[in-house]
Amino acid sequence: MANSPQIIDMGQGLDRPDRVQRACDRCNNSRTRCSGEIPCRRCAKLNYPCQYQRAVKKRGPKPRATQRKSHSKTHSSDTSTKGQSYIARPSGAGDSPRCSKASFSSSSDWDGNGTDTQSHGSTPDTSFTSEGPDRPMHSTECEATILSYGTLSLDLSSLPTGSGFFNDTLTCRYPCLNPVLPVLQGIVSPEDACSLLDIFFADPDTAGLDARCPYILTPVIRKKSLLREKAPRLVSPALLVTILWCVSHTANLDILQDTTTRSRVIQSLYSLSMKLLRARDSDKWHRTTNGWVAESDLLPCTTPTETDCCPVSENNPEQNVDDVISYILIACVISGSEFKHEYIQWWNKAVHLVKRLGFNSEARIAQDTPSSQQMSLASREQHEECRRAFWLVYTLDRHFALSFDEPLHIQDSECQVLYPLPEWIWTDLDSIPLEDIPPRVCEPPTRISGTGFFDYFLPLMVMLGDILELRSRSQHPRLGSLNETYLIGTIQTMLSDCEYSLEVLRAVRTPQFAFPTSPLSLNGTDEKPICLAWINTDVVIAYSRYILRVLHMLLYGENNTTSVPDASSTCALPPEIFTTTANCITAAESIAHILELDSNLSFMPFIFGIYLSHGSLNFLSVADQMSRVGASDLAGQGCGTILRAHEVATRTFNSSFQKNFTRIVRQYACMVGGMGAGDMQGHNKYNDVWGVKSECYDNIYC
Repeated sequence: MANSPQIIDMGQGLDRPDRVQRACDRCNNSRTRCSGEIPCRRCAKLNYPCQYQRAVKKRGPKPRATQRKSHSKTHSSDTSTKGQSYIARPSGAGDSPRCSKASFSSSSDWDGNGTDTQSHGSTPDTSFTSEGPDRPMHSTECEATILSYGTLSLDLSSLPTGSGFFNDTLTCRYPCLNPVLPVLQGIVSPEDACSLLDIFFADPDTAGLDARCPYILTPVIRKKSLLREKAPRLVSPALLVTILWCVSHTANLDILQDTTTRSRVIQSLYSLSMKLLRARDSDKWHRTTNGWVAESDLLPCTTPTETDCCPVSENNPEQNVDDVISYILIACVISGSEFKHEYIQWWNKAVHLVKRLGFNSEARIAQDTPSSQQMSLASREQHEECRRAFWLVYTLDRHFALSFDEPLHIQDSECQVLYPLPEWIWTDLDSIPLEDIPPRVCEPPTRISGTGFFDYFLPLMVMLGDILELRSRSQHPRLGSLNETYLIGTIQTMLSDCEYSLEVLRAVRTPQFAFPTSPLSLNGTDEKPICLAWINTDVVIAYSRYILRVLHMLLYGENNTTSVPDASSTCALPPEIFTTTANCITAAESIAHILELDSNLSFMPFIFGIYLSHGSLNFLSVADQMSRVGASDLAGQGCGTILRAHEVATRTFNSSFQKNFTRIVRQYACMVGGMGAGDMQGHNKYNDVWGVKSECYDNIYC
């Protein structure tokens, strides 16, 4: 190699290692001593790609004659090559790579009216890490093309760029990523972006904890439709970047093992997603999330002293289901972070958009379309995506209402849309005949019918919404005094029917009990549907049974975890004290059964924490009473199970609330094990512990 690194002799008497004349690109960016070999010892040890493509520059400013010559040459090159397609150039060339309108032809939302602008200076580094402080970051012309999307001029100069990844775009596994690969330079490589998409669409039945993202409850978009090589589903670049940002929080990729690198990737993807989402936002919002990105980074104002928001073009692209999914993902990630209370602004946008687009009305979804027998597969997919997006918003609306003590944003009277298809049908929609799809109704379901997310979790959230509505009504100053016996009885009947549906679900695993529309009765020669229906049935039943116990507690007791339970009284209404006590004991047994089946609590870590906390609160209050009447052994055993579950949950899905609550449960479990009847000292410790818990509630996560 002409520019092979050379060893500089620093003297015979020095103990420190010899310096090399030139460090590799990765060691140079990380300010780490490099051995100068090819590959260097550090890159070989960490299995990093070792390259020496960084341009060697002399210190100090360039001569004026050289600057004028370079500027003239660059201007001439821009004029002669405007509008041409990108041609791969050798690494180390002085000019930035180019991309044309053809690069974005796979997305219908990209108009390709961007202008060509060329970055000046040396070629950016081709390694994964972004530029160092001594190297300014420039916007490439590919970013300018993306910024023309929606005729909104945005500034992406704060994002790191690079040129070493363009050669990989020709062999990208998923063509759907091609439109966003130019702006992902210096953030993630094409192969890493494909790996993040694999994690997003990971099958919960077969993928382990490390291969899934806890924020992805269910993909609204079909995996086969988006990831196929020929004619993939058209998707907005904003959604693609948001997906990568969401998955990068927990992805177990080699490039994300370093905490600093992961933070840099997350921040860069977040900045890019914000800029792309603003270009699509029709209500012209100009908010910042107070801690994630500064407002000056989000708003391309002309001066830093401007307080008014910059004008946005009136020609915003029409929003669709992609934007709903983007808002849902952002709300979920923020709700599980230290800025959890800022989720509400994103959640309000998701709820507002899903109503404005008419996803809650089957008539608006299917308007101007032929009958189902004449619809194409693409139209059927589009309609089903709208339904699934609405029901996902409906489900999370109940979950967030319980987690953050918020009112419901979507009422049951607004749900005039078909129930979503079972997961096994939605996955293979292109291969299942239309006549084999089971009939559906336009109402929220209350019975569990399968192992898919909507099949088991949506019915539970329907009944949770009814309980929250009932509790809200009981606090009404004029209507709260009315008799609630009939309403409580109605909800109790639904809970009993839902629990019976779990027994039916367990029975259909046996082929002789298969229903005509079950996966066991269709494609009988194919074992794949059978495996998918069986593999997680026990886990789904165990989790669902526990959440049903929690719903029983909420129906007859307190539904607010901010209230500190009183050790000298019951947490339930007096007539139902024995029912609530039985539910608490059964819930503790259900947790033990869940730990046997899912020792890491990895099945639904993002949404399970609030239900685990509610069940723990009620059981600890009952356990205190049990310890006073001489049942300390049973109470201590239950407290030990709850403590183990919280410790596992802390390791699986870490949060500040889980840490604080686990510490409190540990203290109280010790007190229950050693506190006898009438032990006032233990009673005082109990009150002290729950006082600490009340202060820690501000850190609760959903």
